This record gives sequence, structure tokens and C-alpha cells, in this order.
Amino acid sequence: MNRVEKVCSEIMNYLVEQGFTNQVDINQVRKVIIRLRGPDKRTINNWLKALETLGYLKPESAVIYSMNLASCPELFVKALRGEKQKKLM
Repeated sequence: MNRVEKVCSEIMNYLVEQGFTNQVDINQVRKVIIRLRGPDKRTINNWLKALETLGYLKPESAVIYSMNLASCPELFVKALRGEKQKKLM
């Protein structure tokens, strides 16, 4: 696993720990990226692009992403043990 995939897994892990298992709001993803990688707009856009390109997130609409937990098997198990999906709005 290269550095980019490790960071993407870290971002996805943080989202699952926050209670998101199926869909997530783009603002929540941005907050996680800011916490883990920094607040620069270019950084946020680069990590959003990496998450989409590598298949961790799939855009459902302009503000909603569908999470692909199959890309991180350990997260899939963690999500199954956790509670139901948090409300998006």
C-alpha cells in the first residue's frame, strides 16, 4: 500500500469512526481532510480527487458521496459492528 492509499484509508477510517457507513456529506469529508492533512484548499481538492479516483468515494450528487467500504476490508468489518448510518442533514 503506497502513501496515498494509506492516507485515503485513514480518512475513510475517520469517517467510519464518526458514524458514516453508507453516504457522507462533502462538508464532512472536507472537515476530516482538514483535521488530518491541513486546511489549504488545494490540499482538500487533491485529497477529494484522490478519494474519487481510487474508488474510496463515489459522487452521488453535488454534495453527497457514496462510501465504498469494500476498498478497505477492515473498515467494512468495523462498520458492520457499529451503529446505523448517521443522518446527513
